[in-house]
Amino acid sequence: MKISGNTFIVTGGASGLGEAAVRKLVKEGGNAVIIDVNVDGAEKIAQELGTDRVLAPGKVDVTEEEPVKKALELALEQFGSLAGAVICHGVLGAPPSVTGYGPGNALTSYEQMKFVAGINFLGVYNVAQKVAEILIKQEPLAEDGERGAIILISSIAGLDGSLVSYGTTKSAVAGMILPFAREVAPFGVRVMGIAPGVFQTPMTQVLTDNQDAANSLLQMFPRRMGQPLEFADLVAFIFETPMLNGSLIRIDAGVRLQV
Repeated sequence: MKISGNTFIVTGGASGLGEAAVRKLVKEGGNAVIIDVNVDGAEKIAQELGTDRVLAPGKVDVTEEEPVKKALELALEQFGSLAGAVICHGVLGAPPSVTGYGPGNALTSYEQMKFVAGINFLGVYNVAQKVAEILIKQEPLAEDGERGAIILISSIAGLDGSLVSYGTTKSAVAGMILPFAREVAPFGVRVMGIAPGVFQTPMTQVLTDNQDAANSLLQMFPRRMGQPLEFADLVAFIFETPMLNGSLIRIDAGVRLQV
């Protein structure tokens, strides 16, 4: 499938890895629709790259069905069709306002887990399922009958057993890839996954500010954080490589989390 001339949904596209994916897709001649709660960030990127190429449909909460449906309707109104999605959004943990245990108790509460799971797992499926519904009804994009591709973003935290709420929900995303790919394969839609390691994003700012903590994680080669563009290059490669389907790719410099 070609990126040029096609349109892709990018959740979490207002910053971090999602923003890098948006910029890469537009650079390669595609269009992007940013689904994010960060309205200012999304609109700023759309203005910079061109509102004819990037749609910022306003605040979209991925945990709610109606806002996602409306955003996808606006995408179809502007661009006519979709070719896939990159489901990049996620939270590392619940905010202090979410009910939890008191200071000194490291256990993750049920309310904290429910908050993170709503965004990192159910919110992922909410967008992916609705994009798939659109893709399977469209005409094929290539001679082999491909109608599009959906890329789900997991994390090495989900594969290496780290961070209870974040890691567990990212593990659930990883577990969704193959069965989801099997469900949509008869319609010519692919599903792939990426498990990023430690990348330079707002979520990992704490590591940027603490070199000792960063060094404890960056154990292999290259011993540095990944750059968002490296992630975006992999996104583009997956979209353009039809034989990639039903699998999860680690992009982590060989790091295996020990915490």
